Amino acid sequence: MITFFVGTSTHIRNRRKYELPHVILSHNSWNDWWEYQTLYYAELIDNDGNSHDLGGIKIGKFNLQNGAPPLPNIFNELPADFFSLGQDVSYYEEIQERGDDFREEILEALNDISYNEDLYNEALNEKVTYRSLLRSVSTRSVIGQFNRLANGNATLTNYDFTYKSFSNRRGIPALNMNFRVDPQSYPPSNIHVIIGRNGVGKTHLINNMIESLLDDNALKFGKFTSPISDLSSEIFANLVSVTFSAFDETEPKPERRDKRAGISYSYIGLREERRDVRFAKENLNDENKPQKKYYTTKSPTKLKNEFVKSAIACKISGKLKRLKSAVHALETDSIFNDSDLNSIFDIKNTDDFEEKAGIVFKKFSSGHKIVLITITRLVETLQERSLVLLDEPEAHLHPPLLSAFIRALSDLLVKQNAVAIIATHSPVVLQEVPKSCCWKLNRIGSFANAERLEIESFGENVGSLTQEVFGLEVTDAGFHKILKDSVNELETYEDIAERFNNQLGFEAKAILRGMILNNNR
Repeated sequence: MITFFVGTSTHIRNRRKYELPHVILSHNSWNDWWEYQTLYYAELIDNDGNSHDLGGIKIGKFNLQNGAPPLPNIFNELPADFFSLGQDVSYYEEIQERGDDFREEILEALNDISYNEDLYNEALNEKVTYRSLLRSVSTRSVIGQFNRLANGNATLTNYDFTYKSFSNRRGIPALNMNFRVDPQSYPPSNIHVIIGRNGVGKTHLINNMIESLLDDNALKFGKFTSPISDLSSEIFANLVSVTFSAFDETEPKPERRDKRAGISYSYIGLREERRDVRFAKENLNDENKPQKKYYTTKSPTKLKNEFVKSAIACKISGKLKRLKSAVHALETDSIFNDSDLNSIFDIKNTDDFEEKAGIVFKKFSSGHKIVLITITRLVETLQERSLVLLDEPEAHLHPPLLSAFIRALSDLLVKQNAVAIIATHSPVVLQEVPKSCCWKLNRIGSFANAERLEIESFGENVGSLTQEVFGLEVTDAGFHKILKDSVNELETYEDIAERFNNQLGFEAKAILRGMILNNNR
């Protein structure tokens, strides 16, 4: 039988030698809405006396109005009026790895509501549950991924959903785009791409997807459906929007954390809402006058603080292991590899961590900063059955860093049973996904259509993918046009090569010979 101790590991070990194994619950002072302090760190001391971090856990009590639950200092099982919930899927993964007997014993002893469905239904309407235990966890995760792991089942599930745009013009069909994810597929199919030239409406499409998910009745923005449900809130538990375009003037939607209001929503990007201070002062006594607001670009200091705050939130909520894994996936980039970020994440003292993390963050380029903020915020906000919508992530990233980001994103999505849709015009992004996960968006006037690629995209060279997506636009622009003009003016390959002082790359030479051959037919 496992014994539970409430306190710190140092305090427990200094008192006396307790029977092994046992679990130490260290209380954290984290305060949910200035009402509840329910967060504990669970540490397992195994039969050999070795320590294992299980992760964050929140413990509630029926009729608890505020404060911390009055736990006994030592117990073998929680009293019946207490209940608990792990704060991240890693908590249940750690428990599951130690075998069925341990898993069942610890979850039963802690009255875990993801393990005990009857207890979940009973505790769901308790104020401490929806204000504290479910603050960073969706109900979908509790009854889905957490429940499967708590009961010893597999983690991942398939996705099959369709987005249909709205068309109010006669004769112009709506876009109909299907997205499927097979958790066993290789390469992974949890990242989907919408690609097309500038101006075809990729950003507009992403924004409409966001609007349609945040309001099931907003049919003018289109609709997500699946074979299991026509309600977006039953397809997805969580929505995350990522955009770092400095020219996107779309006002970001306010974040939504209250699970009872529908699908939860987080925004990751450069824009932030500001109040007009002078207007507020001038109308201080006029309650009927609405607040005047505007949107601006976040300052470098604001972005640094956002990263540090998000990293601390990951550490507090038991997601440190996932954050370190995600950052490790970025270390194929030499700048991230040399920064040794993961050692900084191990700093226990919050003030020391804030200082050192801020110093390292300031040294990064703008592209590295954006990748780091995005990955950290995704670790913080992603839940099971999350949909992540990214608009042109390549804007600030060179190709190798973009590839590293896409791979880190894919790993993170797989671990969280989540899916992403990326709007892009970069063939580098296409290289990272199979063609079954690609939609090519075209537009002629008011008519838009989406179609699959003709060629396989995963691992294909950039030139072939560029030609596949942009077609004649490529051959009529850039170095293609210079070569074409030279072929029209000069007769032989040698004459043209001499004009360029033989400064022609391998592809330029091949294209030039092809143009001359076509001209001579």
